[in-house]
Amino acid sequence: MAASASFKIHAKPGTDIWRKPPHADVFNAPTAIPPGVKSTSGPLNTFVSVQASVSFAWKERYDQAGLLLCLRKRSVSEEQSVELTTAPPAKWIKTGIEFYNGKPMLSTVACDAWADWSVTPRTMGAGASATATWTTLSIEKEQDENGVSLWVYHIDDLGEKIPLREITWVFGHDPDRWNIEVLAMAARPEKSAIDILEVSIKDMAIEWNN
Repeated sequence: MAASASFKIHAKPGTDIWRKPPHADVFNAPTAIPPGVKSTSGPLNTFVSVQASVSFAWKERYDQAGLLLCLRKRSVSEEQSVELTTAPPAKWIKTGIEFYNGKPMLSTVACDAWADWSVTPRTMGAGASATATWTTLSIEKEQDENGVSLWVYHIDDLGEKIPLREITWVFGHDPDRWNIEVLAMAARPEKSAIDILEVSIKDMAIEWNN
């Protein structure tokens, strides 16, 4: 699981990934495939984990960047995706840093039918910038006596894995019939913003069980 070189994503104002009843369904945030990573998509059951570090100067409410998993249904007889890859995925998960209530938050959104959002404060280590620092997150497939799920972790400044969220529905809908695509993303939902959000991402690594 070799880590990628560093790369950047630029997000214009009015970009987001979000789905909320009764009619909000936005999927226009820029995404990127890390350079040097051979495979960023495959059958859902072969996904093992993804990890990356992100940094950006948060300014506007909901400024965000991190990891994105896109789930698209496959046909039974074909290996190709039923949905066009240019269309928004039926299901998705994103996790990263999001600027909310005037603070950088560890943010995770899991969208099955609709999006569920959870946030927790991102504590800063000694010497960290007030407006930007590196934050490392991972999403990992895990199994226990109750079944299979995805766990989202924050890897803190001391290298400790802090559990943020368990997402249980991912492998509960005929997992053999789904593909997963692993991307980096950034968004600046504030439509009145003037500047483009620049995000730096490094050490992105994806592991598959092929």
